[in-house]
Amino acid sequence: MRIKRIQAPIIAGLLLLMLLLPQLALADGPVISTVSYTVTEPTAANITWTTDNISDSRVNYGTTHTLGGIVYNSSYVTSHSIRLEGLTPDTTYYFEVESTDASGTSTDNNGGAYYSFRTSPPPVGYYSITINPVCGVCGELVDVGICGEVIGVTAIVSIAAPTTYHICWDSLTNVRETFTADTIGSYSLAIYTPEATKGDHTVYLVDNTYAQKASAVFTVLPSAKIDPAEGPVGTTVTFKGYGFTASQQLQIKFNDTVVTTTTASSVGSWTLNYTIPATPGGGYTFDIQAKEGTVWVAWVSKYFKVTPKITTTPGSGTVGQTIAINGTGFASKEKDIEVTFGGKKVKKISYSEENGSWSDIIAVPPVQRGDYKIDASGTSTRARDVPDVTFTVNPGILLEPISAYIGDTITVAGGGFALGETGIQVYFDGMVETPTTITANMSGCWESSFILPASTYGSHTVSASGDITQPAVTRTLNTLAKILEISPIEGAPGDSVSLTGNGFHGSQKLTVTIGGTAASGDMRTQTNGNVVISFRVSKRSTEGIRTLVVTDEGGATASVDFTVTKKTLSTTPLPISPEDSKLRSGIVTFNWQGVTGDTGYTYTLEISRTADSGNIWSKSGITESSYTLTDSPTVTETLPPGTYYWRVKIVDDYGNEGAWSDSIEFTVSPIPTWVWVLVGLVVLVGLMVVAYRETKFKVTE
Repeated sequence: MRIKRIQAPIIAGLLLLMLLLPQLALADGPVISTVSYTVTEPTAANITWTTDNISDSRVNYGTTHTLGGIVYNSSYVTSHSIRLEGLTPDTTYYFEVESTDASGTSTDNNGGAYYSFRTSPPPVGYYSITINPVCGVCGELVDVGICGEVIGVTAIVSIAAPTTYHICWDSLTNVRETFTADTIGSYSLAIYTPEATKGDHTVYLVDNTYAQKASAVFTVLPSAKIDPAEGPVGTTVTFKGYGFTASQQLQIKFNDTVVTTTTASSVGSWTLNYTIPATPGGGYTFDIQAKEGTVWVAWVSKYFKVTPKITTTPGSGTVGQTIAINGTGFASKEKDIEVTFGGKKVKKISYSEENGSWSDIIAVPPVQRGDYKIDASGTSTRARDVPDVTFTVNPGILLEPISAYIGDTITVAGGGFALGETGIQVYFDGMVETPTTITANMSGCWESSFILPASTYGSHTVSASGDITQPAVTRTLNTLAKILEISPIEGAPGDSVSLTGNGFHGSQKLTVTIGGTAASGDMRTQTNGNVVISFRVSKRSTEGIRTLVVTDEGGATASVDFTVTKKTLSTTPLPISPEDSKLRSGIVTFNWQGVTGDTGYTYTLEISRTADSGNIWSKSGITESSYTLTDSPTVTETLPPGTYYWRVKIVDDYGNEGAWSDSIEFTVSPIPTWVWVLVGLVVLVGLMVVAYRETKFKVTE
């Protein structure tokens, strides 16, 4: 029984604790107590309270229970004090207090009835001025009501006599607004923040003698405007800045690159213009930075949207006329860009450039005369986001192709003609090319074709007219030069080649090159631009597949592949002397049997140490069938003693060579020196003997 009596209080306590825990859990935030107020002057009051934990301070106040005004202090304290300023004299105010700590926020609104106080009436001769807001940006040159450019001013005047008062900025005479006080009371008005440097500025209340009655401080903050905030590439964007430090250096960064710089004026204002370069479409940020000491500080960021745009040149024309179309502001390397004309696709562009730009040429399709919309879209850029371009179509023709070879089929499509127009004919250089007349459909369009006739290189006129469309509409068709046949399709230097072609200028000199080397021959085009020529392959042409190019004086050109081959001449010279000879002198004369009676050949002589290799000397361009080694002060070809081999081959004027002759051995072996010494001694002895005899005989006599 004792155990049960002991357990009962414990169970009761646990039940009580369970009931209290939810209440304790709801009691977040500090405990607020001793809320009080003190009215210090007609326009101000102090609100105080205490909390059990350190927390911040906030007073919500107003002249009704909806409150609306807020004063906040972020300092963490247990004794709280908030000063309310700018109040209206002799007016009842309601308020509540709030404090927030780590556990939450507590609000004391006096049980829903709110605390209240009444400001005192202003004494005679009392003046005050309050402003709201107390900081903001300059706004004299911009719309009212943006970012606090407009300052609300409340002036309290406590004097019975009607008097004119002024609200002044930074000096007692710089009037921004004027009002007349007929009675004692509060007067509200508004002024614009003028252009002013960053920092604190004084707003004065002065009377009609410009004597100061009251003042308040307004803090100017830096600001900037951008106009416009979006546009295509090429848009000139104007930036206007206010509230910076006087003469402060500024710069604007776009895509993390400084694009323009300036210096603020004496009142901290500045203006900059920047033209949007070729940039992919999308949103970008302009960072406006000011130099603070040696550091660039980002003060303001402005958003700008690059929008897509297309332009065409010209803005009107005829069917078949080519139009240059350019796009900007598309996505970087955007794929599959389609251009439409009157809602129908006329061009597909693979992708845009990295900067989102692209350009191409389109031809006006055969459509009825009138105005048509040109548009473009891609995988990222929608057509509805690209402003349309209006193009006015007049009667005309479209040629396909616009450059062709003689004998090609030319398709002619007409548009903009009268609905159902008859008697339409196509002309090439004034000559009728359509065997029968053409009738346009009920959209004023038609189509025909003709074979490009023989004509010279360059532009020719294709025209069309009908029973109604007069005079004829025209378009230019270019005739291209072409090589028709070349025979043979390969050859060695010096070989003769025949070539035919057409579409060149008439009666002009021709140049033929093979692999960049000019072929020989006097060649000209015929009067009708046809080409029938023969030429020889140049001796400087190298072996292999080379490009053969035919060009006339007017620049018409055509090309074809031509294979340059190597030719081996059938003639091989026959060495004659020296042959297995022992020569006493190194000045050797070589003789061989070559080609007789033909000046189109030369010989190459080669001397070696062995029969197969070891070339130590060679001579080319020898015109005769013999050659003597030279020994002169300027050229020494004398061979020293030893065994040698020589051979010779024939070369024609085009560089073609024959086979080498057999290598012939010979030896250079001069008489040894000792032999000459011995001979000299013998001669000397003989002379001495003769002399002796002569002398002896004379003495005897």
